[in-house]
Amino acid sequence: MRSDERVARQVGQALRRLRLEENLVLKQVAGPAGITISMLSAYEHGHRCPTVPNLVKVLRALDCTAEDFGSRLGPWGCLP
Repeated sequence: MRSDERVARQVGQALRRLRLEENLVLKQVAGPAGITISMLSAYEHGHRCPTVPNLVKVLRALDCTAEDFGSRLGPWGCLP
């Protein structure tokens, strides 16, 4: 797996965990973030890596700070 694919997957897994911990469906995050449901789904599944502006919008919609998000990513490159 290439490093960019690994990063996309790790970021996506962290976003999905955050959303599920808040008991939110994709629509409840994508709408306030100003992105489509399919785009958020692509991020969560690691098919696409969000741009920094879109990542910031999603984190705001999840009421998550950058520091909290960073702590959820875990060690880089250590994916199952």
